[in-house]
Amino acid sequence: MSAPTFADIVAGTVPVHVVAADADHMAWLAPRPVRPGHVIVATRAVVDSVFDLDAAANARLWAFVRELARTMRERLPCERVCVSVIGWVVRHAHVHLVPTDAPGQVPGLDGPPLPAAEMDALVLRLTAKE
Repeated sequence: MSAPTFADIVAGTVPVHVVAADADHMAWLAPRPVRPGHVIVATRAVVDSVFDLDAAANARLWAFVRELARTMRERLPCERVCVSVIGWVVRHAHVHLVPTDAPGQVPGLDGPPLPAAEMDALVLRLTAKE
């Protein structure tokens, strides 16, 4: 039997600890949390990544995430709620919300510095007019 998918979860066929839901989204406690209170928010529609959502669906997702993060900050409580959108392993638009109280409580995004020439080349690629 294959592992359950996010589509299975939002369809209600896999039990999870739901913390919020609306017509377009579902949020549940991560079964393997980075920190206690780590929540996964997924779209009910199966879409590959958050960047594949149309503009209106993307705006609705972030409005839902914002309200849930504010609730988490108030009720857990925590100093900040960090956001992570990885979008690689799970091919379903989703966002992670992780309650934190200090730096270093979620994996960082620091890598080694790039040489200036490589940075310049990246800027040119990203700013080129088509």
